[in-house]
Amino acid sequence: MRREYLILLLVIPLALFGLNELPPGTVDPANPADETQQSSGVPVQTVGQTRVTDLERDGFRTAGRTLRICSFNVQFLGNSTARDNKSLTALLQPFDVVAVQELVSPPFPGFFPDGTPFRPDAESAAFFEEMASLGFQWVLSEEDTGTGDNIHRNGSSTEWWVCFYRPEKLAPANDLPHGFLAEDRSNHPSYERVPYAFAFRTPDGRADFVLISVHLQPGSRRADRARRAVELSAINDWITSQSPLEQDFIILGDMNLEDAGEVEAVTPRGFVSLNNECRPTNTNLNGPKPYDHVMYAPEFTSEIDTAFDMQVVNLIDELATTWTSTEPYPGDPYDHNLFRAYYSDHHPVVFQMTVPTVDDDGPLRVAGGTLEPLN
Repeated sequence: MRREYLILLLVIPLALFGLNELPPGTVDPANPADETQQSSGVPVQTVGQTRVTDLERDGFRTAGRTLRICSFNVQFLGNSTARDNKSLTALLQPFDVVAVQELVSPPFPGFFPDGTPFRPDAESAAFFEEMASLGFQWVLSEEDTGTGDNIHRNGSSTEWWVCFYRPEKLAPANDLPHGFLAEDRSNHPSYERVPYAFAFRTPDGRADFVLISVHLQPGSRRADRARRAVELSAINDWITSQSPLEQDFIILGDMNLEDAGEVEAVTPRGFVSLNNECRPTNTNLNGPKPYDHVMYAPEFTSEIDTAFDMQVVNLIDELATTWTSTEPYPGDPYDHNLFRAYYSDHHPVVFQMTVPTVDDDGPLRVAGGTLEPLN
């Protein structure tokens, strides 16, 4: 096939995708089964940058060949009026993707899959608006999920999934596996909160992957550990049930794993954790724990930069310079309840992917057939 035809086949579907983005809380009427909500955040201002521990900020934007992906549990996002959204989002500005756990209320009006309306929350909206001002767009789950029988409520008993991304680096790839990992999002036998898969592709088609954002059962009891093992096993079962045409699955988020023994015991076969050293990822200085992980299968996902590894961004140190109140900074001396109200009880974790010359999954799939990757 002539090269110019290859280019046209690649460009046209991507251009059409860009014309079909939906406002938050809407369902595509042409494809009602795909309820994923996407938003085009319009940049309106740039906020001051803050340093990021052990990472060179100038290295974050590297000629389009590197993707920096952040996972961040922002405790009870949408519940605290004290949240310093400007400082938090400025810290996230350098990243290409930010998967957030513990969003407890929707930011904007919309409708659940059953047709009932969302109850938008001003505290959630404030965080989203700051991210939009920095040029991020996002994919928001179509509803919340939780342990009990009752969902579709604002509050810490249920959570929404959201993944922010930079449109110049990535676009949602809804031809790949995406969305909730189970149809029933309440009181599921295998999950405390049904995980959510976010699929992305680079504009040149050279890389695509699926991020599975999770927030597993907390607790140190034997029953809690057993529950987490069931959750990760169910996630692995979902991955293996997908088409072999896509094999780049990355499990990330707040896994609440207690120690190295548990990490080794529950990591799905063929996967490894970038936090197998069990570096603490919670902010509580009195009880450091390796809660957050990034798990991937080296056999299939060769794009992971293992030399970069997974970096834990120290939230306490990073945000000290942004504190402007006359009151003492809650990180010095550390006040756990105050610090998590202003910021979170988890540090962000970051890993890096290198965009390959050719997607390691093989030919790029397009409407009507396949397209050999351009060299």
